[in-house]
Amino acid sequence: MIRVQKKGYGGMEQKITYAIYSCCKSSPWADVVKKLDQELNIKPSYYIGWRDDDIHDIRRAYKSCFYQTIQNAWKGIGFPSLNYKLGLDEKLLRNIAFEELVAIQMMDRLDADGNDFSFSDRKAFFYDLLKYWLVIIDEYDIELVISPSIPHRVFDYALYVAARTKRIEIIMFQMTPFKDSSFIIDDIEHTPSYFKKNLYLSEESIKLREDIEQRISVTKGNYQLAEPDYMQKQQESAKSTCWFSFSMILKKTINIVRHPLILGIDADTYKVKKKLSPSKSKLTKLKSSYIEYKKRQYLKGLKKEYARLCAEVSGKKYVFVALHYQPEETSCPTGGSFSDQQLIIGVLDGFLDDTYEIIVKEHKTQFHADFEGATARTKNFYQNILKISNRVKFVDIEKDPFKLIAGAVATVTISGTIGWESVIRGTPTLVFGRAWYEDMAGVFKIKSKLDLVQSWELILNSKNNIDENKVLDFHKGLQKYLINAEHYSAFSGKVERTAENNCLNIYNGINNHLNKVGFLKRGVTGSD
Repeated sequence: MIRVQKKGYGGMEQKITYAIYSCCKSSPWADVVKKLDQELNIKPSYYIGWRDDDIHDIRRAYKSCFYQTIQNAWKGIGFPSLNYKLGLDEKLLRNIAFEELVAIQMMDRLDADGNDFSFSDRKAFFYDLLKYWLVIIDEYDIELVISPSIPHRVFDYALYVAARTKRIEIIMFQMTPFKDSSFIIDDIEHTPSYFKKNLYLSEESIKLREDIEQRISVTKGNYQLAEPDYMQKQQESAKSTCWFSFSMILKKTINIVRHPLILGIDADTYKVKKKLSPSKSKLTKLKSSYIEYKKRQYLKGLKKEYARLCAEVSGKKYVFVALHYQPEETSCPTGGSFSDQQLIIGVLDGFLDDTYEIIVKEHKTQFHADFEGATARTKNFYQNILKISNRVKFVDIEKDPFKLIAGAVATVTISGTIGWESVIRGTPTLVFGRAWYEDMAGVFKIKSKLDLVQSWELILNSKNNIDENKVLDFHKGLQKYLINAEHYSAFSGKVERTAENNCLNIYNGINNHLNKVGFLKRGVTGSD
């Protein structure tokens, strides 16, 4: 592609930057795309969006920009017509062997019952996706990838891996529990170096944002008031609706009687059909409904099995392990190797002396009928955890997590909000992945037994002794990097903002980040 220069930075010339926008809703991203083009000469070369989303403005303004639907990307289709005959040699595959395993686990959600998408087929699918993106990055002269979330669908994770392989800039938005606030990261495993370096350099006069202060205050109270809003909504939906309720069954039956051919229509799903690749898989609505029925029955049995294995907390010292709902971004890819949460418990058991118990609590969402928890848990998962040691105990999912935090020496998570809540309540947290709060006082990032050995004395001394001023300073520092905007569907309706305000906040956040990492200066040359 031909790079066009334009004036910028007081007489300097800035080259055009071609970007991929991955999984972006047209609102507010259509406006953001235009502003980044106008102000920073960043042009959309490739855009992945939803099929039912209106991106007419982008298509009209950027006729050369290739558009792909997320629905097609899930299936590994809809890519541009290019020569994808690219050999993946051993050197490259050795360099991404870790990411390959992460991607293979990430495909659990495509496999309805755990038997339809084999290891070798998953590997082949990932290799195909990786080749597509490596070629596209070269052919479209891509230097920047922008994603409103952490890549956690296998197609956008393959894009992330390809971008890292090509050493091009990546922008991802890390969500926080503070309304519609997020901040930018450029590496799934770490917060940016400038973020860490400047986090605690806030002036004492900076006032903590009211909503953050309120959230901290509520978290110090009882769990019923502090429970995250998404958990409250999930419980409300579980109580108010039942897929097998009489009224719903009657409604579905009437619909089928009136329109019997509906059962033969292809369902809008990314689930894989047995022995077929995602690109070849098509499931009818009848088959999809049957899979849904089987999933819900399986989850009922899984929940009963977990309940059967639960025990009461004894009077011993313990660490509290709060399991993540899976499959989800907060564990895979954010947890890396520890997205297999059995490994976390194994590391703890290999370090802790016999005076400690390991108390494990499953995430409520794992058994929620409307989610995909059946694809990421088997009864063996719980049995294998118990096999690690007889000091490992499961507790009821209804157990108050704040009471478990209060009695624990430390709370253990990959990246969950419960780790932040634990520190706020005076109990140190061990994070085994990358958490948005990992740089906060009272948080210890653990990747090995050696990390525990080196940190254990500090961890023990931190119980009910975490410096609250440092915790507040972290949040004041965090405020400098927060982007307040409805940039992703998860933030929908949390705060009323104008389209102009959303766009400006996202643009400013991206601009600030690119300046911090020196990206914009790389494209600037001297002029006459």
